[in-house]
Amino acid sequence: MLADRFSNFYLRSGIFGVLSLIGALFNYALYPVLARLLNTGDFGDFTAILALSNQILAILLAFNVISIYLVKHNNEQTARKKAQVIQKLLVWFFIGATLLVAILSPFIRSHLKIHDPMAFVLLALILIIAVPTVVWTGYLQGHRRLVQVGLYAFSAALFKFILAIVLGSSFGTVGALWGVLLGTLAALLVLQLCAGIKLPSLGSVLSPLKKDEKIILKTLVFYVSASILVVGGLGFLQNIDITFAKGLFDSQTAGVYSGISILSNAVYYVAFLLIWIILPEIDLRNKTVNRRVLGTAYKLLGLLAAGALIIEVVFRNVITKKLLGAAFANQGQILIYATLFQISLVAVTLYALYLLILRSLRSLILSLSVILCCVVLPWLFGDTPRHMILSLWLAVLLGSGLYLFINSLHRLTRQSKLKS
Repeated sequence: MLADRFSNFYLRSGIFGVLSLIGALFNYALYPVLARLLNTGDFGDFTAILALSNQILAILLAFNVISIYLVKHNNEQTARKKAQVIQKLLVWFFIGATLLVAILSPFIRSHLKIHDPMAFVLLALILIIAVPTVVWTGYLQGHRRLVQVGLYAFSAALFKFILAIVLGSSFGTVGALWGVLLGTLAALLVLQLCAGIKLPSLGSVLSPLKKDEKIILKTLVFYVSASILVVGGLGFLQNIDITFAKGLFDSQTAGVYSGISILSNAVYYVAFLLIWIILPEIDLRNKTVNRRVLGTAYKLLGLLAAGALIIEVVFRNVITKKLLGAAFANQGQILIYATLFQISLVAVTLYALYLLILRSLRSLILSLSVILCCVVLPWLFGDTPRHMILSLWLAVLLGSGLYLFINSLHRLTRQSKLKS
Protein backbone atom coordinates (compact mmCIF):
# COMPACT_ATOMS: atom_id res chain seq x y z
CA MET A 1 0.00 0.00 0.00
CA LEU A 2 1.03 3.61 -0.59
CA ALA A 3 0.91 4.35 3.14
CA ASP A 4 3.31 1.49 3.82
CA ARG A 5 5.81 2.83 1.30
CA PHE A 6 5.85 6.18 3.07
CA SER A 7 6.25 4.60 6.52
CA ASN A 8 10.01 4.37 6.00
CA PHE A 9 11.66 7.30 7.76
CA TYR A 10 14.38 7.86 5.21
CA LEU A 11 12.03 7.72 2.25
CA ARG A 12 9.59 10.05 4.00
CA SER A 13 12.31 12.50 4.98
CA GLY A 14 13.89 12.34 1.53
CA ILE A 15 10.63 13.16 -0.25
CA PHE A 16 9.91 15.94 2.25
CA GLY A 17 13.38 17.37 1.68
CA VAL A 18 13.13 17.27 -2.12
CA LEU A 19 9.67 18.84 -2.23
CA SER A 20 10.65 21.52 0.29
CA LEU A 21 13.83 22.37 -1.61
CA ILE A 22 11.93 22.71 -4.89
CA GLY A 23 9.44 24.90 -3.07
CA ALA A 24 12.29 26.98 -1.66
CA LEU A 25 13.64 27.47 -5.18
CA PHE A 26 10.31 28.88 -6.31
CA ASN A 27 10.10 31.06 -3.19
CA TYR A 28 13.49 32.60 -3.84
CA ALA A 29 13.12 32.77 -7.60
CA LEU A 30 10.19 35.09 -6.92
CA TYR A 31 12.43 37.78 -5.44
CA PRO A 32 14.90 38.14 -8.36
CA VAL A 33 11.97 38.30 -10.78
CA LEU A 34 10.12 40.92 -8.71
CA ALA A 35 13.37 42.86 -8.23
CA ARG A 36 13.39 43.37 -11.99
CA LEU A 37 9.65 44.07 -12.31
CA LEU A 38 9.30 46.53 -9.42
CA ASN A 39 11.30 49.64 -8.64
CA THR A 40 13.63 49.34 -5.66
CA GLY A 41 11.26 51.23 -3.33
CA ASP A 42 8.28 48.99 -4.14
CA PHE A 43 10.49 45.90 -3.92
CA GLY A 44 11.66 47.02 -0.49
CA ASP A 45 8.03 47.46 0.62
CA PHE A 46 7.16 43.96 -0.60
CA THR A 47 10.07 42.30 1.19
CA ALA A 48 9.41 44.30 4.38
CA ILE A 49 5.74 43.20 4.48
CA LEU A 50 6.68 39.56 3.96
CA ALA A 51 9.44 39.90 6.57
CA LEU A 52 6.85 41.11 9.11
CA SER A 53 4.60 38.20 8.17
CA ASN A 54 7.42 35.68 8.56
CA GLN A 55 8.45 37.12 11.93
CA ILE A 56 4.93 36.71 13.32
CA LEU A 57 4.49 33.27 11.76
CA ALA A 58 7.79 32.18 13.30
CA ILE A 59 6.02 32.15 16.67
CA LEU A 60 3.79 29.30 15.54
CA LEU A 61 6.73 27.10 14.60
CA ALA A 62 6.71 26.40 18.33
CA PHE A 63 3.85 23.99 17.61
CA ASN A 64 6.22 21.68 15.73
CA VAL A 65 8.70 21.49 18.61
CA ILE A 66 5.93 21.10 21.18
CA SER A 67 4.43 18.24 19.15
CA ILE A 68 7.77 16.40 19.15
CA TYR A 69 8.10 17.00 22.90
CA LEU A 70 4.58 15.73 23.65
CA VAL A 71 5.03 12.58 21.56
CA LYS A 72 8.29 11.76 23.33
CA HIS A 73 6.95 12.41 26.85
CA ASN A 74 3.43 10.93 26.60
CA ASN A 75 1.52 8.01 25.13
CA GLU A 76 -0.17 8.66 21.78
CA GLN A 77 -3.66 9.42 23.11
CA THR A 78 -2.45 11.81 25.81
CA ALA A 79 -0.03 13.50 23.41
CA ARG A 80 -2.81 14.10 20.87
CA LYS A 81 -5.13 15.61 23.47
CA LYS A 82 -2.44 17.90 24.85
CA ALA A 83 -1.36 18.91 21.35
CA GLN A 84 -4.93 20.01 20.60
CA VAL A 85 -4.92 22.30 23.64
CA ILE A 86 -1.50 23.74 22.73
CA GLN A 87 -2.64 24.25 19.16
CA LYS A 88 -5.65 26.22 20.37
CA LEU A 89 -3.53 28.43 22.60
CA LEU A 90 -1.00 29.19 19.86
CA VAL A 91 -3.72 30.10 17.37
CA TRP A 92 -5.24 32.51 19.88
CA PHE A 93 -1.83 34.05 20.43
CA PHE A 94 -1.41 34.37 16.68
CA ILE A 95 -4.75 36.10 16.26
CA GLY A 96 -3.79 38.51 19.05
CA ALA A 97 -0.50 39.25 17.30
CA THR A 98 -2.39 39.92 14.06
CA LEU A 99 -4.70 42.39 15.80
CA LEU A 100 -1.70 44.08 17.39
CA VAL A 101 -0.09 44.58 13.99
CA ALA A 102 -3.34 46.06 12.70
CA ILE A 103 -3.54 48.49 15.64
CA LEU A 104 0.10 49.52 15.27
CA SER A 105 0.01 49.70 11.47
CA PRO A 106 0.17 53.56 11.31
CA PHE A 107 3.32 53.54 13.47
CA ILE A 108 4.85 50.60 11.58
CA ARG A 109 4.04 52.24 8.25
CA SER A 110 5.77 55.44 9.30
CA HIS A 111 8.76 53.67 10.86
CA LEU A 112 9.35 51.32 7.93
CA LYS A 113 8.51 53.96 5.29
CA ILE A 114 5.94 51.79 3.50
CA HIS A 115 3.88 53.97 1.19
CA ASP A 116 0.62 52.15 0.37
CA PRO A 117 -1.61 51.46 3.43
CA MET A 118 -3.34 48.69 1.45
CA ALA A 119 -0.15 46.65 1.98
CA PHE A 120 -1.02 46.36 5.69
CA VAL A 121 -4.58 45.25 4.92
CA LEU A 122 -3.11 42.46 2.81
CA LEU A 123 -0.61 41.65 5.55
CA ALA A 124 -3.50 41.13 7.99
CA LEU A 125 -5.31 38.90 5.47
CA ILE A 126 -2.16 36.85 4.83
CA LEU A 127 -1.75 36.31 8.57
CA ILE A 128 -5.40 35.32 9.06
CA ILE A 129 -5.21 32.86 6.16
CA ALA A 130 -2.05 31.47 7.75
CA VAL A 131 -4.07 30.22 10.75
CA PRO A 132 -5.34 27.04 9.04
CA THR A 133 -1.94 26.68 7.35
CA VAL A 134 0.00 26.43 10.61
CA VAL A 135 -2.72 24.37 12.32
CA TRP A 136 -2.94 21.80 9.53
CA THR A 137 0.76 21.48 8.75
CA GLY A 138 1.60 21.33 12.46
CA TYR A 139 -0.99 18.60 12.95
CA LEU A 140 0.40 16.59 10.02
CA GLN A 141 3.97 16.95 11.23
CA GLY A 142 2.85 15.72 14.64
CA HIS A 143 1.59 12.60 12.85
CA ARG A 144 4.87 12.30 10.87
CA ARG A 145 3.12 12.95 7.57
CA LEU A 146 6.06 14.85 6.12
CA VAL A 147 5.18 13.97 2.53
CA GLN A 148 1.89 15.88 2.75
CA VAL A 149 3.65 18.84 4.36
CA GLY A 150 6.21 18.75 1.56
CA LEU A 151 3.44 18.76 -1.04
CA TYR A 152 1.94 21.82 0.63
CA ALA A 153 5.31 23.60 0.66
CA PHE A 154 5.82 22.86 -3.03
CA SER A 155 2.31 23.86 -4.15
CA ALA A 156 2.26 27.02 -2.04
CA ALA A 157 5.59 28.19 -3.47
CA LEU A 158 4.53 27.40 -7.05
CA PHE A 159 1.15 29.14 -6.78
CA LYS A 160 2.63 32.21 -5.07
CA PHE A 161 5.41 32.40 -7.67
CA ILE A 162 2.96 32.44 -10.58
CA LEU A 163 0.29 34.68 -9.08
CA ALA A 164 2.65 37.22 -7.45
CA ILE A 165 4.51 37.74 -10.73
CA VAL A 166 1.34 38.02 -12.82
CA LEU A 167 -0.40 40.43 -10.42
CA GLY A 168 2.78 42.25 -9.38
CA SER A 169 3.67 43.11 -12.99
CA SER A 170 0.32 44.91 -13.31
CA PHE A 171 -0.36 46.31 -9.84
CA GLY A 172 3.05 46.66 -8.17
CA THR A 173 3.55 45.86 -4.49
CA VAL A 174 -0.16 45.42 -3.75
CA GLY A 175 -0.58 43.07 -6.71
CA ALA A 176 2.38 40.94 -5.63
CA LEU A 177 0.95 40.66 -2.11
CA TRP A 178 -2.43 39.62 -3.54
CA GLY A 179 -0.55 36.90 -5.40
CA VAL A 180 0.96 35.64 -2.14
CA LEU A 181 -2.48 35.62 -0.50
CA LEU A 182 -4.27 33.80 -3.33
CA GLY A 183 -1.38 31.35 -3.74
CA THR A 184 -1.64 30.39 -0.07
CA LEU A 185 -5.39 29.81 -0.41
CA ALA A 186 -4.87 27.55 -3.43
CA ALA A 187 -2.21 25.53 -1.57
CA LEU A 188 -4.56 25.07 1.40
CA LEU A 189 -7.02 23.36 -0.93
CA VAL A 190 -4.24 21.05 -2.13
CA LEU A 191 -3.31 20.25 1.48
CA GLN A 192 -6.90 19.40 2.39
CA LEU A 193 -7.21 17.07 -0.59
CA CYS A 194 -3.95 15.18 0.03
CA ALA A 195 -3.91 15.13 3.88
CA GLY A 196 -5.02 11.51 4.14
CA ILE A 197 -6.43 12.09 7.63
CA LYS A 198 -9.14 14.28 9.08
CA LEU A 199 -7.67 17.71 9.73
CA PRO A 200 -8.34 19.66 12.96
CA SER A 201 -11.54 21.68 12.90
CA LEU A 202 -10.98 25.41 12.96
CA GLY A 203 -14.31 25.72 14.77
CA SER A 204 -12.94 23.75 17.72
CA VAL A 205 -9.86 25.97 17.81
CA LEU A 206 -12.03 29.06 18.26
CA SER A 207 -14.24 27.51 20.97
CA PRO A 208 -13.67 28.40 24.66
CA LEU A 209 -11.32 26.25 26.72
CA LYS A 210 -13.08 23.37 28.48
CA LYS A 211 -12.42 22.46 32.11
CA ASP A 212 -10.14 19.51 31.32
CA GLU A 213 -8.29 21.61 28.72
CA LYS A 214 -7.61 24.28 31.34
CA ILE A 215 -6.11 21.63 33.62
CA ILE A 216 -3.84 20.43 30.82
CA LEU A 217 -2.87 24.00 30.03
CA LYS A 218 -1.86 24.71 33.63
CA THR A 219 0.58 21.78 33.57
CA LEU A 220 2.14 22.99 30.32
CA VAL A 221 1.94 26.77 30.60
CA PHE A 222 5.62 27.27 31.41
CA TYR A 223 6.80 24.96 28.63
CA VAL A 224 4.45 26.57 26.11
CA SER A 225 5.63 30.05 27.09
CA ALA A 226 9.27 28.98 26.84
CA SER A 227 8.63 27.38 23.44
CA ILE A 228 6.98 30.52 22.09
CA LEU A 229 9.86 32.64 23.34
CA VAL A 230 12.61 30.35 22.04
CA VAL A 231 11.12 29.37 18.68
CA GLY A 232 9.37 32.66 18.01
CA GLY A 233 12.28 34.77 19.21
CA LEU A 234 14.92 32.97 17.17
CA GLY A 235 12.56 32.82 14.18
CA PHE A 236 12.04 36.58 14.46
CA LEU A 237 15.78 37.11 14.09
CA GLN A 238 15.84 35.46 10.66
CA ASN A 239 14.42 38.58 8.97
CA ILE A 240 15.42 41.16 11.56
CA ASP A 241 18.12 42.52 9.21
CA ILE A 242 15.46 43.60 6.69
CA THR A 243 13.49 45.30 9.47
CA PHE A 244 16.62 47.13 10.64
CA ALA A 245 17.42 48.17 7.07
CA LYS A 246 13.95 49.67 6.58
CA GLY A 247 14.24 51.57 9.86
CA LEU A 248 17.85 52.75 9.58
CA PHE A 249 18.28 53.59 5.89
CA ASP A 250 16.46 55.39 3.07
CA SER A 251 14.06 53.39 0.88
CA GLN A 252 16.57 53.00 -1.97
CA THR A 253 19.32 51.61 0.26
CA ALA A 254 16.87 49.45 2.20
CA GLY A 255 15.45 48.05 -1.04
CA VAL A 256 18.89 47.06 -2.30
CA TYR A 257 19.81 45.48 1.03
CA SER A 258 16.50 43.59 1.14
CA GLY A 259 17.36 41.83 -2.10
CA ILE A 260 20.77 40.82 -0.77
CA SER A 261 19.23 39.53 2.45
CA ILE A 262 16.70 37.42 0.59
CA LEU A 263 19.54 35.68 -1.27
CA SER A 264 21.21 34.80 2.04
CA ASN A 265 17.88 33.51 3.37
CA ALA A 266 18.09 30.65 0.87
CA VAL A 267 20.90 29.09 2.92
CA TYR A 268 18.82 29.52 6.09
CA TYR A 269 15.82 27.68 4.69
CA VAL A 270 17.83 24.82 3.21
CA ALA A 271 19.67 24.39 6.52
CA PHE A 272 16.44 24.62 8.52
CA LEU A 273 15.05 21.55 6.74
CA LEU A 274 17.82 19.64 8.47
CA ILE A 275 16.50 20.75 11.87
CA TRP A 276 13.00 19.36 11.29
CA ILE A 277 14.41 16.04 10.11
CA ILE A 278 16.96 15.71 12.94
CA LEU A 279 14.89 16.75 15.97
CA PRO A 280 12.52 13.73 15.96
CA GLU A 281 15.58 11.49 16.26
CA ILE A 282 16.54 12.91 19.67
CA ASP A 283 16.50 10.20 22.37
CA LEU A 284 15.54 11.49 25.81
CA ARG A 285 17.39 8.68 27.58
CA ASN A 286 20.50 8.25 25.44
CA LYS A 287 23.08 11.07 25.45
CA THR A 288 25.36 9.06 23.17
CA VAL A 289 22.71 8.96 20.45
CA ASN A 290 22.04 12.66 20.88
CA ARG A 291 25.72 13.55 20.51
CA ARG A 292 25.91 11.45 17.35
CA VAL A 293 22.77 13.02 15.89
CA LEU A 294 23.90 16.56 16.69
CA GLY A 295 27.39 15.84 15.42
CA THR A 296 25.99 14.64 12.10
CA ALA A 297 23.73 17.67 11.86
CA TYR A 298 26.55 20.15 12.45
CA LYS A 299 28.81 18.36 9.96
CA LEU A 300 26.13 18.64 7.30
CA LEU A 301 25.53 22.28 8.25
CA GLY A 302 29.26 22.94 7.97
CA LEU A 303 29.39 21.39 4.49
CA LEU A 304 26.42 23.46 3.38
CA ALA A 305 27.99 26.62 4.78
CA ALA A 306 31.34 25.93 3.14
CA GLY A 307 29.74 25.31 -0.25
CA ALA A 308 27.60 28.47 -0.10
CA LEU A 309 30.48 30.68 1.06
CA ILE A 310 32.91 29.35 -1.56
CA ILE A 311 30.43 30.17 -4.32
CA GLU A 312 29.80 33.63 -2.87
CA VAL A 313 33.50 34.42 -2.47
CA VAL A 314 34.44 33.25 -5.98
CA PHE A 315 31.53 35.02 -7.68
CA ARG A 316 31.06 37.90 -5.25
CA ASN A 317 31.52 40.58 -7.93
CA VAL A 318 28.84 39.21 -10.26
CA ILE A 319 26.44 36.98 -8.32
CA THR A 320 24.14 39.75 -6.99
CA LYS A 321 24.04 41.56 -10.34
CA LYS A 322 23.23 38.38 -12.28
CA LEU A 323 20.52 37.22 -9.87
CA LEU A 324 18.91 40.54 -8.93
CA GLY A 325 19.86 43.07 -11.60
CA ALA A 326 22.19 46.02 -12.14
CA ALA A 327 20.83 47.95 -9.13
CA PHE A 328 22.25 45.22 -6.86
CA ALA A 329 25.78 45.09 -8.32
CA ASN A 330 28.91 45.11 -6.11
CA GLN A 331 27.07 43.83 -3.05
CA GLY A 332 28.97 40.54 -2.80
CA GLN A 333 30.76 41.35 0.46
CA ILE A 334 27.47 42.19 2.19
CA LEU A 335 26.00 38.92 0.87
CA ILE A 336 28.87 36.99 2.49
CA TYR A 337 28.24 38.66 5.86
CA ALA A 338 24.48 38.04 5.55
CA THR A 339 25.12 34.35 4.82
CA LEU A 340 27.41 34.07 7.84
CA PHE A 341 24.67 35.60 9.98
CA GLN A 342 22.04 33.15 8.69
CA ILE A 343 24.29 30.09 9.10
CA SER A 344 25.25 31.09 12.64
CA LEU A 345 21.58 31.64 13.48
CA VAL A 346 20.64 28.15 12.23
CA ALA A 347 23.46 26.61 14.28
CA VAL A 348 22.21 28.33 17.44
CA THR A 349 18.58 27.47 16.67
CA LEU A 350 19.38 23.77 16.24
CA TYR A 351 20.99 23.53 19.67
CA ALA A 352 18.31 25.69 21.33
CA LEU A 353 15.51 23.48 19.97
CA TYR A 354 17.40 20.37 21.05
CA LEU A 355 17.57 21.77 24.60
CA LEU A 356 13.89 22.70 24.39
CA ILE A 357 12.86 19.12 23.60
CA LEU A 358 14.88 18.02 26.63
CA ARG A 359 12.96 20.64 28.62
CA SER A 360 16.18 22.31 29.71
CA LEU A 361 16.22 25.91 30.97
CA ARG A 362 19.46 26.34 29.06
CA SER A 363 17.34 26.72 25.93
CA LEU A 364 15.91 29.96 27.33
CA ILE A 365 19.33 31.21 28.43
CA LEU A 366 20.85 30.60 25.00
CA SER A 367 17.94 32.16 23.12
CA LEU A 368 17.67 35.26 25.32
CA SER A 369 21.44 35.84 25.16
CA VAL A 370 21.45 35.79 21.36
CA ILE A 371 18.20 37.77 20.97
CA LEU A 372 19.39 40.52 23.34
CA CYS A 373 22.68 40.97 21.48
CA CYS A 374 20.96 40.97 18.06
CA VAL A 375 18.46 43.63 19.14
CA VAL A 376 21.05 45.96 20.68
CA LEU A 377 24.21 45.83 18.54
CA PRO A 378 22.78 47.00 15.16
CA TRP A 379 21.35 50.14 16.77
CA LEU A 380 24.79 50.95 18.15
CA PHE A 381 26.95 50.12 15.13
CA GLY A 382 24.63 49.78 12.12
CA ASP A 383 25.34 53.12 10.42
CA THR A 384 25.76 51.39 7.02
CA PRO A 385 24.29 48.16 5.60
CA ARG A 386 27.72 46.52 5.87
CA HIS A 387 28.14 47.49 9.53
CA MET A 388 24.55 46.55 10.31
CA ILE A 389 24.74 42.97 9.03
CA LEU A 390 28.28 42.52 10.38
CA SER A 391 27.07 43.61 13.83
CA LEU A 392 24.21 41.08 13.61
CA TRP A 393 26.61 38.25 12.80
CA LEU A 394 28.90 39.25 15.66
CA ALA A 395 25.84 39.55 17.92
CA VAL A 396 25.01 35.86 17.34
CA LEU A 397 28.59 34.91 18.20
CA LEU A 398 28.62 37.22 21.24
CA GLY A 399 25.28 35.85 22.47
CA SER A 400 26.57 32.29 22.11
CA GLY A 401 29.68 33.22 24.05
CA LEU A 402 27.55 34.82 26.76
CA TYR A 403 25.55 31.59 27.02
CA LEU A 404 28.72 29.51 27.36
CA PHE A 405 29.94 31.83 30.12
CA ILE A 406 26.64 31.65 32.04
CA ASN A 407 26.45 27.87 31.60
CA SER A 408 30.05 27.39 32.77
CA LEU A 409 29.45 29.64 35.78
CA HIS A 410 26.35 27.62 36.67
CA ARG A 411 28.26 24.34 36.46
CA LEU A 412 31.05 25.64 38.67
CA THR A 413 28.53 26.89 41.22
CA ARG A 414 26.72 23.54 41.23
CA GLN A 415 29.98 21.60 41.60
CA SER A 416 31.00 23.81 44.53
CA LYS A 417 27.69 23.15 46.27
CA LEU A 418 28.05 19.40 45.76
CA LYS A 419 31.58 19.41 47.23
CA SER A 420 30.50 21.41 50.24
